[in-house]
Formats: sequence, structure tokens, C-alpha cells
Amino acid sequence: MAAKILANLIVMGSSILARAFVQAYRQALSNASKNGVAQEAVQNIKRASKTMTEAEARQILGVTEDSSWEEIVQVRLNVNRYLVTLLLSSI
Repeated sequence: MAAKILANLIVMGSSILARAFVQAYRQALSNASKNGVAQEAVQNIKRASKTMTEAEARQILGVTEDSSWEEIVQVRLNVNRYLVTLLLSSI
């Protein structure tokens, strides 16, 4: 009997919390759209998702368009080794 009452209280309590959470979320979305926060967030996401061009990647790795695939892979491995060394030295 006590277990049934306890289970019933848990179910009712969780449903009340879920409804309150949904209502608060809706209110937050409403407030954000009124204040323009949503548009700002979308613009930030668009800026952050800009992909790197091949020319930028080549410049970062220090290779030319004439470099062979093996040279590019070797440079990338060297960069990885360097980054791992930096990481391990900071620990």
C-alpha cells in the first residue's frame, strides 16, 4: 500500500515538474524572440560553421598545390606529433 502511494506521488510529481519545465521553456523562447536573441544566436551559428577552404588548409600546413599526397600526409603527421608533445608537456 505504501509503495503504491509512493509510486503515485513520484509519477504525479514528475508530471508536474515536466509541465513546469515545458512552460518555462516556451516562455524563454517567447522572451528570446521578443528580444532578438534568437536572431543573434542564428547569426553566431552561421559565422561559427564557416568551413575552411583548401587554400587556407594548404597555407596552415605549409604545402603547395604541387605537393604530393604523401608529403601532405607527412606534414599532417608531424603536426599531430607536435600537438601531442605540447599536450603531454602541459600535464
